[in-house]
Amino acid sequence: MKNGEKSFAKLFELLELIARSHNGISGKELSSLSGIPQSTTFRMLKFMADHDYLRAEHGKYTLSTGFIRLGNVAFQQNPLVKFARPVLEELARVTQETVHFAKLQNDRIIYIDKVEGSRPIRMGSLIGKTNPLYCTGVGKAIFAFLEQEKQEQLLSGMSYQQFTETTIVTDSAMRKELAQIRKRGYAIDNCEHETGVYCVAAPILDGNRNSIAGISISGAEFYMKDNAATLAKLVQTAARQISEKVV
Repeated sequence: MKNGEKSFAKLFELLELIARSHNGISGKELSSLSGIPQSTTFRMLKFMADHDYLRAEHGKYTLSTGFIRLGNVAFQQNPLVKFARPVLEELARVTQETVHFAKLQNDRIIYIDKVEGSRPIRMGSLIGKTNPLYCTGVGKAIFAFLEQEKQEQLLSGMSYQQFTETTIVTDSAMRKELAQIRKRGYAIDNCEHETGVYCVAAPILDGNRNSIAGISISGAEFYMKDNAATLAKLVQTAARQISEKVV
């Protein structure tokens, strides 16, 4: 890696660490976690703060309004989001549940759009936030329909964490789950990432029937579980509508 590439890699590593912190993170912590010397860390942090990409308060750094501006522009420029948005809104209206739109990012999923349902329960997900591939409904839907070579690559490097009693944590169980999802055409998150949160999801497919994204309906287990079959049909129909627009 060339020097310029190394500098960019360090910069983005710091940004990712800041983004993952809930209440901000200090420069010393960032230096320790990233292995970047403190002098370099603080120089990069000052540059980003001066350009309104970071906010520094009480010795801790958080993302600032520069990223909100860029995020809004990215949202407007993303044709996939443009095609999907009306479908997501209708799905949320019909089901009254929260609808997520996500795509693969390395070995995780990243939320690229979200429409809140009308029920009083709110999901903790945020646009731009990432979650594990193996224990989220939309993640498993995407995972099951990846090109086989890519799927095998991800499976071979997968590191599992037990979030709830129902989280899948073995390679053999994951392979069985993916085969079932591919056979029936949709995925279920049976409270595998968050206790009490149930999801039904389907993939967005390209012309070769490989996943390029996914959508999910998420809500409280006691609303969702008994209606899973009906919700599965609705999310599959919505996913097909989006897929037809992007092929």
